[in-house]
Amino acid sequence: MSGPSLVDFRWGWDEAIFRAVNAEGSSWLDAVWVAASSRLFGVATLVAFAAWLLARLKRGALVPLAQLAGAAALTDAFGARVLKPAIGRMRPSFALPDHLVRVLLPAADVGSMPSLHSANAFAVATAVTLTVPRAGWVAFPVALLIGASRVGVGVHWPSDVLAGAVYGAVVGAAIVFGSRGALSRAAGVQARSQPPPASGA
Repeated sequence: MSGPSLVDFRWGWDEAIFRAVNAEGSSWLDAVWVAASSRLFGVATLVAFAAWLLARLKRGALVPLAQLAGAAALTDAFGARVLKPAIGRMRPSFALPDHLVRVLLPAADVGSMPSLHSANAFAVATAVTLTVPRAGWVAFPVALLIGASRVGVGVHWPSDVLAGAVYGAVVGAAIVFGSRGALSRAAGVQARSQPPPASGA
């Protein structure tokens, strides 16, 4: 039974894509959906990108690592506390009859849009790629896999994943460009505050 504040709304393409992805398939594909949708996989992905940035940038990794952590934390907190309750969309696992949905992983009966798995993954992918552009060839496919897995396990509509991807990418970009701007302004202030070099006698 769904929460009283949640509403079941969907688009025709939403349900069609959901059924195609969530349909009965091979056991190996189900295993991929479950693994990619797990908290362990998400944490491992974040740690792997953080370790890679540290190994590649060494002392220069401090700011990118802070951006990475900030993007993931802000995306998750604002999405859970503000966006999901404000939108109040019912998950497909609660909206659809049992015979039309396969639920491979349990999910709380809370707002469905946006998918925070997708949002967090795309926030991290965006932050990493803006630091090292070539990383996008790995980061975004991984983010897409995580997002798709939420449809595969039956707990999100495709539009939840799409909304999460856009939301996460926007937050990730805002964190990176915002912190770069703040650091640039701070450096400018510090440079202006330095006394001019003494002239030679």
